[in-house]
Amino acid sequence: LGQSSKNFMKTNKTVLVTGSTGGIGLEISKILAEAGWNLILLNRSPEKAEKQLDELKGSFPDQDFYSYTANLMDLPDVAKAIEKIASNHSEISALYNVAGILTDRRLTSEQGYEGHYAVNVLAPYFITQRLRKRLSAASTSSRKSVVVNFASSAIMSVKKLAVSELTNPKEIGGLMGAYAKTKLAITIVSEFLNEELSDEGILTHAVDPGPTKTPMTGGGDGMPWIVSLLQPLLFKSPEGQAKKAVSAVDAGVSEGASGIYISEGKRKKAPAIVSDKEIQMELRKLLEDQIAEF
Repeated sequence: LGQSSKNFMKTNKTVLVTGSTGGIGLEISKILAEAGWNLILLNRSPEKAEKQLDELKGSFPDQDFYSYTANLMDLPDVAKAIEKIASNHSEISALYNVAGILTDRRLTSEQGYEGHYAVNVLAPYFITQRLRKRLSAASTSSRKSVVVNFASSAIMSVKKLAVSELTNPKEIGGLMGAYAKTKLAITIVSEFLNEELSDEGILTHAVDPGPTKTPMTGGGDGMPWIVSLLQPLLFKSPEGQAKKAVSAVDAGVSEGASGIYISEGKRKKAPAIVSDKEIQMELRKLLEDQIAEF
């Protein structure tokens, strides 16, 4: 990271990272820990989480690390974890919604929502909304808090988005199906949350880390065979992609920039559909109705 990034992150502030035990989430956690952040980690596997926690505490004994577990496909389980986090942490300066799934199999949550939607859209939206007060409390006039939602290059393949079909799509379709549409949806979430969160001192960034070598993209059941075959050539290391992502977020926060779309470390224009007000309103209503009871 550059000098400005180090200056920004050497603050002894607290960041919540979801999906921190593997892939790019693991590398982002390492970068933030090395920069002096205290970390709150939210993952599904208690065993992997405990291992990561032990390693972080051993490497950075002067910092604070906390681990919580929840099945992000199960909203009541997420609600329990977030209630604990909110109770134990009065201020959270950054939220990295990294956790996501990619598969060509149909997975359905206990609440009846398709798996990609539940994990890639509903969970990060719920976490953001329930931690707004903690994020706002950590914001200062010189340094705003930030919510970072992870998008994907796959969203460029989506030309139309039927919001009503997100929770139960007719087809899953792997990388270019439900995954791409839900990653587009979370990018739209970042866009429509921008105005209301900025009033509370919270910035929003949507980040496409770019093609990254992770267990999810390394021949998983949601990857087209040709893409899996070319993965060693086209996809980059999670370490490098994580550095670019964190550095770009750092620069945006340093400038107080919000509502920005970052792809492979560079600010770019999001697809036009992201700014569609009708789609934004429909998606917001869908999400609000679903989280209302929690």
